[in-house]
Amino acid sequence: MTRDREFQQINDGTYQLRIVSLGIALTVDRLRRERHELVGELAVACDLAGARTVEGFLSVADFNLSSAQARTTRSKLLAERSEAPDVDWHGLLEELCVRTIAAERQGVPLRPLHTFARVDGDVIVSVDGWPWLRDQAMMTFADGVGLKSYLALYGAGCLSRQGIAVGYVDWELSGHEHRARLERLFGDDPAGLPLIHYVRCDRALIDEVDRITRECRKLGLEYLVFDSAGFGTAGPPEAAEHALAYFRAVRQIGLGSHHLAHVNRSESGDQKPFGSAFWHNSARATWFARQAAASPDGLRLTVGLFNRKSNLTRMHPAIGFEFDFSGGRTVVRRVELAAVDELAPQLPLWQRIAHAIKAGGPQTMDALAEALDAKVDSIKKAVSPRRGTGASMFTQAPGADGRVRIALVDRRHR
Repeated sequence: MTRDREFQQINDGTYQLRIVSLGIALTVDRLRRERHELVGELAVACDLAGARTVEGFLSVADFNLSSAQARTTRSKLLAERSEAPDVDWHGLLEELCVRTIAAERQGVPLRPLHTFARVDGDVIVSVDGWPWLRDQAMMTFADGVGLKSYLALYGAGCLSRQGIAVGYVDWELSGHEHRARLERLFGDDPAGLPLIHYVRCDRALIDEVDRITRECRKLGLEYLVFDSAGFGTAGPPEAAEHALAYFRAVRQIGLGSHHLAHVNRSESGDQKPFGSAFWHNSARATWFARQAAASPDGLRLTVGLFNRKSNLTRMHPAIGFEFDFSGGRTVVRRVELAAVDELAPQLPLWQRIAHAIKAGGPQTMDALAEALDAKVDSIKKAVSPRRGTGASMFTQAPGADGRVRIALVDRRHR
C-alpha cells in the first residue's frame, strides 16, 4: 500500500480507506451480518472541487459489502455526484470491501496472556467511600424514588474533582435539569463546578454508540454515567438479546461506566435489576439503592446502597448517604445505616454488631443479641474469625466481671 492510500481499523466494526492526495475517505461502520452477508453504513467524504456534497459527504447509506452488484451501483452514484469520472470509484470500493471482509474474518489474533501489559493503579475509585469500578461496567438499581440520578450526578462530580474526565449520557431528564442539580450539589459558581460533559440521547444506545464513541475520543473522556439502561435499550429489557446488545455497545465505547436501572417487580426485586438476568450478569458490580422514609419536614432523605454483586473485588459493606434539601444547597453526608431503623434490618449482622459496639463499647453476646433482636448463636457465628467478611474486625476479651465481651480490633497499629 502506498503512503497515499491508507486503510485502517478505527475501532470494533469501523474501517476506513483514505486517498490522501484526493481528499477522499470511505468509512464503513455499524457492521452486521444479514443472511450471511456483511452489511454496514458506508460514508464517503470528498473535498474534490465541484463535488456535490452534503456537509462534506458524497453519500451516506447502508451498503452490502458482500455484493458485487452493490459495488457497481454505488460506484456509479459516487462518480456522478463527485463529477470526477477519472477517479476509480469501483476500484476504491473493491479495495475497501476486500480489506474489510478480510479483517473481519481474521479478527483479533490470539496472543499469550503474559504478553499483555499489567494493569497498574486502583480497580476502584471512591465516591465518598462508595466504590465505583474504574474501568468496567457497574450498575445501581432502585425503584422510582431511589435518588438514582442524584446519586449518579453526585458521583460523577466527585470523580471529576479527582481528575477523571467524566461524561453523563442521559435519556430521562435534560441538561437544564441536571445543571440545576449540579449547582445545588456543588455551588452556583460556574468556575467551581466539576466539569461533566453532558449528552442527551433519544435513541437506543446501539444507535447512539458511534456518536458517543466519537465524542468521548474528541473530549478525552475516561468514564461515563448512563441514565438509564431501560431507556437506552432497543427493545424489551426482559429479552436477553437486547440486554446483551446494550452491553456490546458499552464495550465498543470502551470506558469505565455506571449504569442506572430499575428494580424487578418480584419479591426478590431488591436482588437484581429489572429485566433479563443478563443485566445483572453483564455488569461487573451491582448495587441496590433503597430510600428510607423522609424526615418529618420532607427535606432530608436517606438512601442505603447494598452491594449485590462484585466480580473484580471483594463484596463491599453497605453504605448510606443523606440528602439535605433544607437550604439553598443540596448537602450530601455519609450516614451509618445501622442507625437508620428502616434500613438497619437489611444490613449483614456483622455490620449491625460493629455499629452497636462503636456506639456502646464492648458488649457480651447476650447483650448484643438482645439489642439487635438476634439469636446468641447468630452473634457467635458473625464474630467468629472463620466466618470471613467482617469477622476479622472483632476480638474477644474478658471484662472486669470475668464475662467475655466482643470488641472491635484496633487497626491503628497494624
